[in-house]
Amino acid sequence: MTNEGLRSQTAETMADTAANAAAFAALSVIQDMAALTAAGLGIDGVVEGVYRAVSRLMDTTNLYIALYDELKQELFFCLDITEGQRVERGERTYRKLSGGLTEYVIQTRAPLLLADGVMDHIVELGVRILGVSGAKSWLGAPLMIGDRVIGVMTVQSYTTQNLFGERERDLLVTVANQAAAALENARLSTQQARRIQEMTVLNEVGQALAATRDFEDIFQTAHTQLGRLFDASSFYIALVDEERGIWTSDFDIQNGERLPSQEYPLDEGLTGYIIQERRSLLFRNPNEEIAFCREHGFEHVGQQANSWMGTPLLALNRVVGVLAIESYTEAYAFDEHDQALIQAFAIPVANAVYNAQLFGRLQKQAFQEQQVRTLTERIIGAADTQAVLRIVTEELAKLLSAKTAVMRLGTQAQLLSASPSAASQDAATSQDAAGGLINTASATVAHVE
Repeated sequence: MTNEGLRSQTAETMADTAANAAAFAALSVIQDMAALTAAGLGIDGVVEGVYRAVSRLMDTTNLYIALYDELKQELFFCLDITEGQRVERGERTYRKLSGGLTEYVIQTRAPLLLADGVMDHIVELGVRILGVSGAKSWLGAPLMIGDRVIGVMTVQSYTTQNLFGERERDLLVTVANQAAAALENARLSTQQARRIQEMTVLNEVGQALAATRDFEDIFQTAHTQLGRLFDASSFYIALVDEERGIWTSDFDIQNGERLPSQEYPLDEGLTGYIIQERRSLLFRNPNEEIAFCREHGFEHVGQQANSWMGTPLLALNRVVGVLAIESYTEAYAFDEHDQALIQAFAIPVANAVYNAQLFGRLQKQAFQEQQVRTLTERIIGAADTQAVLRIVTEELAKLLSAKTAVMRLGTQAQLLSASPSAASQDAATSQDAAGGLINTASATVAHVE
């Protein structure tokens, strides 16, 4: 055999060996990916395993994995490797769909190979240049579950054209398909753990509030328990005062700070709407809330949130208040499942509020009855009419928390003729005092005639 023939045979043997090694590596990666899918890892563990697997098949100096949320129209960059280093993207970890190459792969549901002339191809495809420009070679594959795209995985090079070809494309698609299954399993596992946590919180908040009669304890317990399910740094409980025709922001937390309680007309704002209509509301972004308020002819009360949901506190078919949670930083923070969850959470809170209100009314009634008994006993023991009048005046002043109580006796004509202006003022004050007795409001001066 000539030297030329020997060199040719050697080259063919080396090529076959390389091809066999590549095929063996690909088979090994596929097996590892199958094991990864069955391992029950969380998303971080799956992503790390996928990165190691792809690194055995091709250059991963620059690689990223972005998960796609169709509802939010948002990308979550769960892994970003740039020039061989893991990058923490900070506020760029999440971004809205913006018409780049990643979005193109999501839209077409097909792999995209740009072996060279990447920037020219971007222009031809009509997509935007996002991130760092100047890539020489780019390859992306969709993460598919059936016909649903859950993300995109890409590799690229800023130094070498034609670094990726059809072989790498086919391998990346193979890995992406198995990565999608592993990521979906991780998502479902996380979701199941979340559901267990939700049921635990619902049971525990019911138990914690069952015997609570103090409003502050109710507010603090509800806030703490809801904080196990959501970011509750912006949260409030409003209570209804039907007699006065108002609702009050009795427990109002904004950005982690508690705000003073304020009073509003019963039909004001989103809270007023919920009270009147007895239905929960969900706004996934500011535009939804703005459009709703404009449609119903009222303005939002307080700072504009990026996400907002609230639900009535219903007890014995009465609206006793409203519970709401909001996010000032994140749009699409809540979805329909979260809305159903907060409705279930509101049930024990509403019952606790109703019981506390009932307990307060009973306490007030018992106090007033005790005052009447005390008054009766003192009157019975009084020595004369003057003593009776003094006792009645003193006890009435106590009931009204009044500093001064005056009693005048006489016919209406006598009292009016004695001092018309004073009598008129006294009569008005007497009406205020009577109203104060009913409403348990305090009075500075009470005149009783």
